[in-house]
Amino acid sequence: MAGTHEIAPFLGTPMPVEFVAKLASFEVVGSSVIIACDTERHMPEMQDYYGTLCETVLSAPTAGTPSTVRLDFWTPSVMRLRYSAGSDVPATPVPPLIGGEGAISPMLIGAPDKQVALEMTETDDEVTITTSAVVLTITKDPWQLTLRDRAGKMLWSTKPVDIDGLSRPRNQWNPPEQRWIFLHRYAYPLGRVCGKDRNTVFASFELRHDEKIVGFGEAFGRFDKVGTSQMLWLQEAFGNASPASYKQVPFYISNHGHAAFVHTSNAVRFDVGSREHTAMSVMIEDTDALDMFVIAGKPAEILPRYTSLTGAPAVPPPWSFGFWLGRITYDSQEQVEAVAKELRERRIPTDVIHIDTGWFKKDYTCDLTFSPTRFPDPAGMMARLREQGIRVCLWQWPNYNVASPLFDEGLEGGYLAKRTSGHAFTFPGGYGQDAGMIDFSNPEAVEWYQGKLAALFELGVSSIKVDYGEGAVPSASYANIPSESMRNLYPLLYQDAVWQASVRAGGEDAVIWARAGWAGSQRYPIHWSGDGIARFEDLPCVLRGMLSMGLSGFCFYSHDVGGFSGNPSPELYIRWLQLGVFSSHVRAHGSPPREPWEYGSHAEEVTRRYLDLRYRLMPYLFTAAVEGARRSLPVARPLILDSPEDPISWNIDDVYLFGPDILVAPILQEGATSRTAYLPSGAWLNFWTGESVTGGAFVTVEADLETLPLFVRSGSMIPMGPEQQYVGEHPCDPLELHFWGPTTSGEQAVHIAQGKVVKVAWQTVDGKLEVDAVGAPGLVEIVMHHGGVVPSGYRSIER
Repeated sequence: MAGTHEIAPFLGTPMPVEFVAKLASFEVVGSSVIIACDTERHMPEMQDYYGTLCETVLSAPTAGTPSTVRLDFWTPSVMRLRYSAGSDVPATPVPPLIGGEGAISPMLIGAPDKQVALEMTETDDEVTITTSAVVLTITKDPWQLTLRDRAGKMLWSTKPVDIDGLSRPRNQWNPPEQRWIFLHRYAYPLGRVCGKDRNTVFASFELRHDEKIVGFGEAFGRFDKVGTSQMLWLQEAFGNASPASYKQVPFYISNHGHAAFVHTSNAVRFDVGSREHTAMSVMIEDTDALDMFVIAGKPAEILPRYTSLTGAPAVPPPWSFGFWLGRITYDSQEQVEAVAKELRERRIPTDVIHIDTGWFKKDYTCDLTFSPTRFPDPAGMMARLREQGIRVCLWQWPNYNVASPLFDEGLEGGYLAKRTSGHAFTFPGGYGQDAGMIDFSNPEAVEWYQGKLAALFELGVSSIKVDYGEGAVPSASYANIPSESMRNLYPLLYQDAVWQASVRAGGEDAVIWARAGWAGSQRYPIHWSGDGIARFEDLPCVLRGMLSMGLSGFCFYSHDVGGFSGNPSPELYIRWLQLGVFSSHVRAHGSPPREPWEYGSHAEEVTRRYLDLRYRLMPYLFTAAVEGARRSLPVARPLILDSPEDPISWNIDDVYLFGPDILVAPILQEGATSRTAYLPSGAWLNFWTGESVTGGAFVTVEADLETLPLFVRSGSMIPMGPEQQYVGEHPCDPLELHFWGPTTSGEQAVHIAQGKVVKVAWQTVDGKLEVDAVGAPGLVEIVMHHGGVVPSGYRSIER
């Protein structure tokens, strides 16, 4: 018998719900507004309307549970909104296991301003709350919140239970029914499920016809998410073109001057105009309380306001910005040292060799102990590698196979997640065996685990690969976090444990290499895109993931050059390497081997050329990292961070800024030797030819296989250093200051190493450039691109 295929109801199936309908009373207390609300209870059902089966209501609503909406202004531009049935709202969705003193949850570790001045006015219909940055209007009946800037531009608004046109019952056959089928059935206003079968909270917000929505963490699809549903539930993506993702963040930015962060680690779905085209809807499972923040501002203002809530990113050490090389897998000390020797003989600049699953007694059976037969002297190996300027990163995961002695230790100590019976939870697929997983909500388990890592750091390990973490099972039980909240929270707790161990061992040298993530994970760099496929189709998807991560608070991001799975062609390896060199971090890794000479002499030569360029750009790159992290701006920057007022920039996901002044237009298509790229307004110079190009337009650029299209902002200064085989091999001597195009004046703190800054200031006087560089470790050279007079006292290498 044929079925029916109408669009499913908002909740999947009709359920009794309550909507916030009317302001009953309110109170302003300091920087907070506490609103008592009346609610409506609806009993939707399915109805056949002359062949179309859809959700509706046939009777008027009844009075629902009195509810509370609390608004806390953390700053003049940041408002926290909490909703719950009853007379109060919860302080936090989960306990603050990490984040330090004052943390509200593992995700929310910031604190509100001590006092945000609020001005309140009231009429019969509205309450208006004004800060120095925004104006909030609370409509009493029907209840609605509308946020505007001080100039009166609407930034954000909730969907009400009624609108003027439908509140006039004349000519309506059944007002509640008509309101439901035309207004509510695909976008519920603020409320909750009130039946016994499900615990869900939801809300809907206005989505304007020209609105763009970006963010949500690592999203491999199109940059603008309007028209999509985003289901935030971490999972193994098995590729970089999947709708699933390793790293998701319940945070988005709108081109209408606002962003929103939903403070939860439960399963959460965003319908971004995908069901009701005029609504952005959010639905959180296994809770009846909503906790979210609305942030006003431009994108570059919003990001530091967001990370002031969830934590600012740490700055990775300078050596981490060098080349990382790995494969599945180096499996002996002899092999690792042979590869290191060959890297130096072939003069491939490299800072890190990554040893993946093959360093244990049995491949993939993680016991955090070097095989005594294949790695007889790990400390000696790492010391010898360090003498060559090469560090070691080690793979591990939080799931211990039953064959691992760590499973037995974890079982005995009570460090593993449990079944409801109290027995250790095991799941299949632990690389051929059942496996248990560490319960990172248990402080004793964290301490035990960190002790194992400390022993590795003592041997000379520099970094830990924090693999997996996206598969915490909701049917397991955890010591201090509800099961329904642990899935998305797990990688944050996991990465915090590794990060703290790394800091104790290395201080400012701490860095991890992590796959999964949630809101707050940006505090612990670096994250990479996970397991991609060796195909050209994955390249644009990786780039979109990187740009979306940058708009979700993550300043540092990488991906596996060549793709993780499969055998890339030399062309693909080169094009992926070019993208990697102009990412915050670059690693070639996968199966089969990813050493550049494995792809022929041409690929090796191009790799060497681009890595030499990256290492010469270290002063620029490390400065972009340090200064960017202070402002929560990613190294790889979507154009909207530079030109938010340009509507075209909100659609560009194949061109980006590398730091503030270098524009990258990677080749993403097999066989392509040219491409069309959008340049933001202003004057730009082709990095390779010096040709001047006017921005605010699409341009066509030639790009043979050796050429990555690069443009430099006219008027900028790009600091560069000498060629090196590893970061710190030589002092930054000479320090080259490259001036691109005409310049009048400027100043810049150039970070050449941790704690080492060269203060550069320049101005043009009577047509001559005057430069002052304080703190340089040696010679300073001035390089003029596109004309100009080199100042006296500096060596000119004009190009």
